[in-house]
Amino acid sequence: MGLTRTYGFTLAEVLITLGIIGIVAAMTMPALIAKNQEKEAIVKLKKAYSILSQAYASASAEYGDSSQWNLGDEAFSAEGALSIAEKMLPYLKTSKICGLEKGCFPELVYKRFDNNSGWYEIYKTNRVYKLILSDGTLIGFESAGNFNCLVSNIYCAKVFVDINGYKGPNQAGYDTFSFYLKKGRVLPFGYQGDKYKPLNMSKPGIGESFTAWVIANENMDYKRCPEKLGWDKAQSCKD
Repeated sequence: MGLTRTYGFTLAEVLITLGIIGIVAAMTMPALIAKNQEKEAIVKLKKAYSILSQAYASASAEYGDSSQWNLGDEAFSAEGALSIAEKMLPYLKTSKICGLEKGCFPELVYKRFDNNSGWYEIYKTNRVYKLILSDGTLIGFESAGNFNCLVSNIYCAKVFVDINGYKGPNQAGYDTFSFYLKKGRVLPFGYQGDKYKPLNMSKPGIGESFTAWVIANENMDYKRCPEKLGWDKAQSCKD
């Protein structure tokens, strides 16, 4: 009876295979992690938009729209921020309210999308009413004043939204976004037709105007192929 020959891998072959697998994983994992983080960010932003819209609709039903809220004689006044919060707070589920004081936003300078310079130290300004929603989202209300709301019809108030709380990168277009309170509705910065903060893929500046893009197209492809994208162009890198 003859002997049966068995075959297997040598230790060197196993090590080479594991090395190749490790290299492939190292190349693909960061991209997969980043894509998953973006999907999570999109869900959180859309949720925040829904929460703000519902709260604003309820507040407007009781007090009239924001043009009737006494937003202050000057833009960016503490008086105006307090008036907004007074109307909106009853319809928001909060875990912490800091008002005009520190404590609800991280003590740092929020970054612009283009990284050219810092953007805003939201935590310490007394013109922004600050709070934390029950899901950990950071919210800041800033009044544009009666004139900008009633006469110029620019917007009545601005809402800062940090969708992941104290976690980084604390950067516009990544985890920090902005909304308008206008007469009768909440609108994301950069919506199609926005004349005050129009979407500009080639020169994003601060990056607040990516808010509408993320909500409408459910992607952050402006990080990868901005020259291809636009309201009248492709809606994703794959298009």
